[in-house]
Amino acid sequence: MIPAIAFKNKNKIDRYLSNGLDAGDWSDEDLEVAHESLEDAFLIIREDHSVPTDEDVEALIEESKAYKKFMIDKFGDNLISFDVEKWLEHYEPVLVELTEEQYTASKEWD
Repeated sequence: MIPAIAFKNKNKIDRYLSNGLDAGDWSDEDLEVAHESLEDAFLIIREDHSVPTDEDVEALIEESKAYKKFMIDKFGDNLISFDVEKWLEHYEPVLVELTEEQYTASKEWD
């Protein structure tokens, strides 16, 4: 099993932020994916397959802040989908485990 962090919806049972529209579950109004489809979720996975921590989430938040600043400076204050601080209003980072098959499928999205 490969440890990862997924972003679980705070108000739904076993629903996770998808890795984009193409990865979303179209039967869910928010395109969130089910636990059994974690390969389609937005995931934090360490290259060495060690357990991700809160530090990895903080690094993602900082990356998101820099991306937002760049996009706003360049294009104005339009809708920005890579806004981790906004995600955290509705999702909580949780530790999950992926099978080797799920891990391989998730890497295809990258």
